[in-house]
Amino acid sequence: TCWNCKTPKMMEWVGQYGDKFWSMDVNEFRAKDKINAHEESISCATCHDPGTMELRLYSEPLKDWLKRSGKDWQKISRNEKRTLVCAQCHVEYYFTHKDNGPAAKPVFPWDNGFNPEDMYQYYKGHGAKDADGKPGPFVDWVHAASKVPMIKMQHPEYETFQDGPHGAAGVSCVDCHMQYVREDGKKMTSHWITSPMKDPEMRACRQCHADKTGEYLRQRVLNTQKKTYDQLIKAQEISVKAHEAVRLANAYEGRRAPNYEALMTEAREMVRKGQLFWDYVSAENSVGFH
Repeated sequence: TCWNCKTPKMMEWVGQYGDKFWSMDVNEFRAKDKINAHEESISCATCHDPGTMELRLYSEPLKDWLKRSGKDWQKISRNEKRTLVCAQCHVEYYFTHKDNGPAAKPVFPWDNGFNPEDMYQYYKGHGAKDADGKPGPFVDWVHAASKVPMIKMQHPEYETFQDGPHGAAGVSCVDCHMQYVREDGKKMTSHWITSPMKDPEMRACRQCHADKTGEYLRQRVLNTQKKTYDQLIKAQEISVKAHEAVRLANAYEGRRAPNYEALMTEAREMVRKGQLFWDYVSAENSVGFH
């Protein structure tokens, strides 16, 4: 499943094995197909059709989401494609529970929207089925202290970018992270995929913000990131205390209020939701800038 973002051979393998591919034992698969993991990597074919060099998608979960959304890749604007090729991997995802489809198949939880509240509601009904056959809440792991069933966020850069100022302005991921360069008098896209902050002149940013100096723009980014990080630390400390409060309440053996179970259910839900919201920002790689 993890190889969906590590090699463009996914289409070949899924075509060969179908959806049973996702839950195959990785070591048996590597031995059977004589795969050297050191030779599998993100490459030109991750984003480009090897025959035409046009932009293309190889990511199965992204293609599935486009289909569920009624979107046709061939009709999407080139500017949007310049972002969607990055959204093959720089996203939140989860592995399908066997009760709800092909076991371990990666899915992007965007059916309700891209915001953390949308995802939280989505995850309420995509876990193991209950005694009545209805899908329960999705669970990545159970917290060791509070015993609350948790969800783990994974690098949702594409989702946070959607509602940020740059996404709203129609900027693509490539505009900032693969800026235009000129070589031999030709304008082309740099394929050094990196942070604009690694350029002392901040030239990617100054393609639009031409009236600002590189240092001014750098400080704007750092200021946003520091404020975000400081708030994350505060929220993290509160989350830890909340888990501990639930742990203590679980262990309490004295007289309990008549509505104890209802209160505990509400407390666990708040801890689960609060950590998802915190992790949505914490796991995202721009530290708040997107």
